[in-house]
Amino acid sequence: MTDTFLKTFPTDKEREKRVGRFFEDQLLPKLNKVDDNCFDLEIGCGHGHWLTDFAIEEKNTLLIGIDLITKRVKKANSKMEKRNLTNLLFFKAEAKEFLTLIPETISINNTYMMFPDPWPKHKHHKRRLIQPSFLSLLASKTLPSGKFFFRTDFNPYFEWTAQHIEESQAWTLTNDTLPYEHTSYFQDMLPDFQTCSALPVH
Repeated sequence: MTDTFLKTFPTDKEREKRVGRFFEDQLLPKLNKVDDNCFDLEIGCGHGHWLTDFAIEEKNTLLIGIDLITKRVKKANSKMEKRNLTNLLFFKAEAKEFLTLIPETISINNTYMMFPDPWPKHKHHKRRLIQPSFLSLLASKTLPSGKFFFRTDFNPYFEWTAQHIEESQAWTLTNDTLPYEHTSYFQDMLPDFQTCSALPVH
């Protein structure tokens, strides 16, 4: 997170209150309009290319994209506003904090992680988001019918993720495909990528 952000929200409590306000002021009003209590989540949404196009195609689905980088979230919000999309929200947040603070009355349907930072050096593997504690937390917030989709062009991270899901008591691997495929400048640059999917065990 940027220094400016940390100066504005210097403590865990202040950051938690900020996330809580997002749910109360932005998410809940949209859920009330569609008479639903779930949403799809993209973790690490970047500039919002994929999720914005998905929102255009899936107008009856509420989609939320989160990212840690302020500039990315601003660009994503600009795309959303230009297209006047009412079923889409972007928010600057850390994934675990965001998941932890989701109100009990709300659930995640599908979660997407598209080309996350692979942290390739062994000493940095602890920084990878895919860890047993994260998978357990995500499963606890996901509908029984919801799914987790993970895509990467870095084969060691794909194998790491598949292994962690296989060893997890919270998820089971499936052969589901992404509900929406759309080429992007970033994805087209990559020589190859792999996708895995999983269903929560409740």
